[in-house]
Amino acid sequence: MSFLTRLPLFLYTKSSLVCALAVVYLSVVRSLRWRRYNAIHKKYSAKFRAKTLTPEEAQEVIQLSFMYDMPTLSEYSLAFALFKTYAIPTISKLLLDTKQLASQALVARRYADTEILIGTWIACPLAGRLITAEPEAPANDPRASIALARVNWLHSKYKISNEDYLYTLGLFAFEPGTWAARYGWRPLSPLERHASFVYWAEIGRKMNIKNIPNTAEEFQAWLRTYEEEHMVPAQSNYDVAKHTTDELLFPVPETFGLRSFFEGLTRSLLEDIVRVAMMQPEAPKYAKYLVRGTLGLFAFIERYLLLPRRKPFAVVQVDLPKIDSDSAAAPRLHPNKYASKPWYKPRSRGLGGFLLDRLQVFIRMYDDVPRPEYKCEGYRLHEVGPLRFEQEGHEQVMKMAAELQGCPVVDAWKHGSKTTAG
Repeated sequence: MSFLTRLPLFLYTKSSLVCALAVVYLSVVRSLRWRRYNAIHKKYSAKFRAKTLTPEEAQEVIQLSFMYDMPTLSEYSLAFALFKTYAIPTISKLLLDTKQLASQALVARRYADTEILIGTWIACPLAGRLITAEPEAPANDPRASIALARVNWLHSKYKISNEDYLYTLGLFAFEPGTWAARYGWRPLSPLERHASFVYWAEIGRKMNIKNIPNTAEEFQAWLRTYEEEHMVPAQSNYDVAKHTTDELLFPVPETFGLRSFFEGLTRSLLEDIVRVAMMQPEAPKYAKYLVRGTLGLFAFIERYLLLPRRKPFAVVQVDLPKIDSDSAAAPRLHPNKYASKPWYKPRSRGLGGFLLDRLQVFIRMYDDVPRPEYKCEGYRLHEVGPLRFEQEGHEQVMKMAAELQGCPVVDAWKHGSKTTAG
């Protein structure tokens, strides 16, 4: 049989093999894509129905979307939840008065610190130990409690109304579900939405926020009423929104109208009431369709074509860092992503690292290379915050962290508290 005679059979066999492999791959994706989801729901469905889910269990449930299924989308949902608060004049005016938006470096520092603190609450166990640990196991991971205590200490320096706290808390509880329904490869399940309310209500209690509604439905109704009454146009709203947008869109150059184009896409993500309060023009008519179409395509690819994430991803390190018992200071940590000014980004080693750092600046990933002024050695949780408070409040933070987790903070995390307390 000649080659030309065998060619159709060869092509048929090869195409059949490719199709068979494709079917197998898609079947594997379908099976693995929902495995972790199914396991979590099997584990907690009974407690969901009985409404007995604990905050620690709720944290494990929300970590499914935040650290495995939709980490990037979930992260941006919180970023835009925080962005949305800037449409409340009392919040935006306070932010301007803190002077933390006076330069790009300060804006980037605030953005980085906020991501680290909130990311630590989500990724690290609220109880100071893994949920699978034995009841008598030591609370050897106090990171979440230290981060919460640091936020409480920093907030005590400012006059913030309980209603503004409550509004911000509510957005954190519900915006991830809204974004998942609009842009994710799957919506959040009723269990996940309930867990989000339980978890963030506990965060609110740990932050001493009063009058947290008893149910998610009551909380959402309160949020709508608060927006209708307090979300009004103000110059401070516009100014804070502009500073934040400049940070978010830092990598986008001005050339060829790219910055203006992406600003329009960003505005399309805002509800009209938010956009008007921020004194922003309407987004171009095509922007919403382009954003939804692009994110819809990504969601389709992720759901049907990509294998699920094997390891968790978070802004901060998920596993407990290795502690040097002989060290005289608490461990320094590095986040997994960085702001325009590379706060807490370690210096790369060798010639390859030197060139990589400069390449990243050249392509506008960052505005500068890692330097000591950007804390390239890393951060300590009890020092995070505005520069003027960096060396203050350490002893108070540790006492507050111990109260939050119900037991003393292990010594290895207190060694850095040698500076004078504020």
